[in-house]
Amino acid sequence: MTQVTTDQKEPKKKRNFPFAFLGKLVRNSVFLVLMICVLLFVLYLIGNFQSFTDKTQLRILFALSLTAAALSIMSFLALILEIVFLFMKSVKTVSIFSILFFIFTAVMGCCFIAFSTIIRRLALGI
Repeated sequence: MTQVTTDQKEPKKKRNFPFAFLGKLVRNSVFLVLMICVLLFVLYLIGNFQSFTDKTQLRILFALSLTAAALSIMSFLALILEIVFLFMKSVKTVSIFSILFFIFTAVMGCCFIAFSTIIRRLALGI
């Protein structure tokens, strides 16, 4: 008969947060939409110097408006989701950085919407 000492206890199982994949999925999708918005903005700026046609520039601005609206909506929903996760998780630092990232992306989305809408209105004639 062998006795189990306290040194030979089974290791504790690491418990993951049940919806940890949801946070990563939302974070990555918001980052992807932000990169698409930045790409469309840079494409618009390059188009000014490369003499894109007016119709092409307006299409780029329209696409920027749509993706920026999607970015703003996704950022606000992700912000709410991350605030809920903040109270459920024990590790707070990741949630705080995610909340700051989502606030930044929401502001960037609103700025892209304002920029593209103002330029499109000016180009089409108010």
